[in-house]
Amino acid sequence: MTHDIEHREAALRRIIVDAGDTALRFFRSRKAGEYELKGHQDILTEADTFVEKLVSEAISSAFPDDLILGEETASQPASAQSLWVVDPIDGTANFARGIPHFCVCMAWVCRGVTELGAIYNPVSQELYLARRGHYALKNDHPLRCTAITDTRRAAVELGWSSRHSQNHYLQVMASLLGLGASVRRGGSGALALAWVAEGRTDGYIEIHMNAWDCLAGLLLVREAGGQTGSIPESAEGIFNGLPVLAVAPGIADELARATGIPLAASLPVAPETVRYPRPPISLIVEDFPGWGMDIYIGGSSGVSDVALLAEHDIGVVINCAVNLDIDWVSTPETGAAPHLLSHGAGPVRYYKLGLIDGEGNALEMLHAGYQLMRSALLQQIPDKASYRNRKRGNILVNCRGGRSRSVALVALFMHLECPERFPTLDDAIALIRDRRELHPDEWFETPKPSLIRLAEHAIIRERAIAAVETCHEQ
Repeated sequence: MTHDIEHREAALRRIIVDAGDTALRFFRSRKAGEYELKGHQDILTEADTFVEKLVSEAISSAFPDDLILGEETASQPASAQSLWVVDPIDGTANFARGIPHFCVCMAWVCRGVTELGAIYNPVSQELYLARRGHYALKNDHPLRCTAITDTRRAAVELGWSSRHSQNHYLQVMASLLGLGASVRRGGSGALALAWVAEGRTDGYIEIHMNAWDCLAGLLLVREAGGQTGSIPESAEGIFNGLPVLAVAPGIADELARATGIPLAASLPVAPETVRYPRPPISLIVEDFPGWGMDIYIGGSSGVSDVALLAEHDIGVVINCAVNLDIDWVSTPETGAAPHLLSHGAGPVRYYKLGLIDGEGNALEMLHAGYQLMRSALLQQIPDKASYRNRKRGNILVNCRGGRSRSVALVALFMHLECPERFPTLDDAIALIRDRRELHPDEWFETPKPSLIRLAEHAIIRERAIAAVETCHEQ
């Protein structure tokens, strides 16, 4: 299951950005009035049909057994076992009239539960992504709903639907205004939901909404700490659509009463992490090609066992964890003032990178870690008394558990330094998972997806630097 989600998340990122960029090309080349009406205030453009076909073909190619429910080719799916729900362009009225406020919206439903959702605004290049129980992100930065508690200070959006009477719409509008809220309408329900998750607005309401417009956004809001109404789990329920309420938690009860849309139970913030016993350190690669040393990965218990390090001839240690410090001092400086912390020589050459195990790292940080690891191994220690550890030996890369940050750094090093043996980052990670005894049901966080993205960014940066250096040499 975890493996399936990882593959689908990677595909989702790729497909939705390609679709959005295609929609943007249509937007920039459109002519005024080039659209038709499917129904009352329901606009269809050539771009809608083209983009949905593009998305459907990409999904079918990657996951031929999955079903697809798209806005423009909508028919009730046979099941919701593995179902993609797609709106090729949400905010078509804006799109057709030259208003740059529209998006592509996609969700993946597994056994009736929305597991992944993404919304991409190609004009602003904002990619919103949610994974159930894990995160809500915009361009890989975490999202959080507002902490507002007073509806008189709230800004909410009310979407319009032709499926209900104008009186019903006006009644809900009056109720919201009666709470003192500022009410707006932007013309894209999917982006409105993303904005609630981001904290740009405090709530979104629509009396009836199609699933392709809202499943991704509802997941975003929940993962960003907000509350929503119920989410359909059957194929029939998904096809028929639903009333939508998505709101910051501090005003959720008041908006639910005002709109008549009941709140659903909140999703868990994160799944319980399964912990398995594993060795304090693990040999990942013996006699790494071109470097003549063994690479180990370990956790806090392994890196702090000096006898174990000596047993495996480990002379270089790189600590990837910002929240883990090791007291290495075995030979304190003599004559130090008593108020100073212990300092002096230790048994190994020690380097600290200091990554966060998840979101919050600078984009360049893992690339810096690769350079640090490479430089530590190349460093020539001078023959002076103050430099006690001249022998390099083998290398240990550690973090607290030896299962995420250290895995990301070592995999990056292995791929960049030995692409013949590890042609992709995934190949390197697969070997480490095997050697480090990481179980499939913990792969979703070994390493964390945000660290994998940093590693992918580091590969791009390193190749760009190499290309520039090659040009200069020529």
